[in-house]
Amino acid sequence: MFHKVISMRLFRNPLSIFGRRRLADKILRADCVRLNIGAGRTRYKGWISVEKYALDITRPEDFSYFFGHKKISKILLEHVVEHIQQEDFLEFLTHVKINLVPGATIRIAVPDAYHPSEYVRELTKPGGLEPGADDHKVFYSIDLMTDIASKHGYTIKPIEFFDSKGFFHTDIDSWNNGYISRCSTNYEGRFTSNKDEFAKLIETTPADLRHQFIDNSISYTSLFVDFIKE
Repeated sequence: MFHKVISMRLFRNPLSIFGRRRLADKILRADCVRLNIGAGRTRYKGWISVEKYALDITRPEDFSYFFGHKKISKILLEHVVEHIQQEDFLEFLTHVKINLVPGATIRIAVPDAYHPSEYVRELTKPGGLEPGADDHKVFYSIDLMTDIASKHGYTIKPIEFFDSKGFFHTDIDSWNNGYISRCSTNYEGRFTSNKDEFAKLIETTPADLRHQFIDNSISYTSLFVDFIKE
């Protein structure tokens, strides 16, 4: 019955039919399943890039459909989670566990609610000024992410974040769990291409916190963590 329902839904959406068939084939052929969800145009060697029309993280039945007989070792969610409601993110963390191998990682990058620049926060908050931010649902901080991981049975490894006092922390040791383009070492965008925009970032940061952007040669960064299945 389940597969019949899926087929009826897909029949009305040719893009989903094609996307799901391709995804199912890639999963079947993969020795180790690494999913780059909400990938857009990004493609990474050894990773399966997938969009919402093929696999929707808010739908438990999508994971049951694709991963009844094959487990996932890594999931990459770069600037995806902020576009869904928090309750949907929590439900995802719960239902995906059955599809993860022991020690599997979910690498998450989102806008950082503790970024010390008021201008950056205004750009990236829910309903913010940046293109796409009108669809942001939740503004995550390292404290909120840590609480979520603990309550849902994951070990959290913080990689890049600002703390509640606006100080930057980073501990990037490899990209094995997924490449993040919007982080201190890889970011290229409005603050690297436009001196006036970078000046706004600095000017709207408390004076005692500005030095870290110069000292560390950073501008925009994400809250960037790994959730590890216990």
